[in-house]
Amino acid sequence: MNNDITEQAIEDWDKMYEAGKQYRATAHKAVDRPAVFTPSIIRNVAAMGIESYFMAFFMYQGILPRNHTMQDLLADAKKLFSVDPELEHILLKIDDQMQLCSLENFKLTDAVSEDIPEFLKAVDMVAAIAGSEIGNA
Repeated sequence: MNNDITEQAIEDWDKMYEAGKQYRATAHKAVDRPAVFTPSIIRNVAAMGIESYFMAFFMYQGILPRNHTMQDLLADAKKLFSVDPELEHILLKIDDQMQLCSLENFKLTDAVSEDIPEFLKAVDMVAAIAGSEIGNA
């Protein structure tokens, strides 16, 4: 591990960062394989990338978010930096489509092909946020 990392960094932040890169690449490549990757699958892969990048960012800072929903990751991120309103809108849209953490209010809505550019944009935006903090650490 690079010596420039803060002493408070949580172990394996770099593995989360690499996972984010892989999910992001998969989401982008999936667009060219619509017979295999439905809009919902692309959303799910992009969401995994978003979560991985946020986790890498938080862990690098020595922080663990209170939960892993898009809404909770967003709320914790907003405590640390200004979040682009467009990114906030997309993350809340993903969160609305995928309410998976509540047994009482479980909801999973299919995504549509028109949503895909937003999902890819969101994972790219979160990748940029994580990359600006972590860089080549």
